[in-house]
Amino acid sequence: MKIGDMVVRAYAWDGFVPGIIVDERSITYPGDESSDEEWTDHQWVVQWSDGIQSLEMSEELDIFEQVVELYET
Repeated sequence: MKIGDMVVRAYAWDGFVPGIIVDERSITYPGDESSDEEWTDHQWVVQWSDGIQSLEMSEELDIFEQVVELYET
């Protein structure tokens, strides 16, 4: 996925609401007392066609064109 992609939610939602990825955010967290490894949380900023803007993980999104193709077959 990348900025500019048209997406839909991959999870149950009230209606089929397309959106466009308008930005991406990555936050790196330091390790804690149980592990010294740091980890990065990557999220997409999506502007939905119903006016809402939200942060979504890649796992929460499907590419719009791929979903439409599934319903056309």
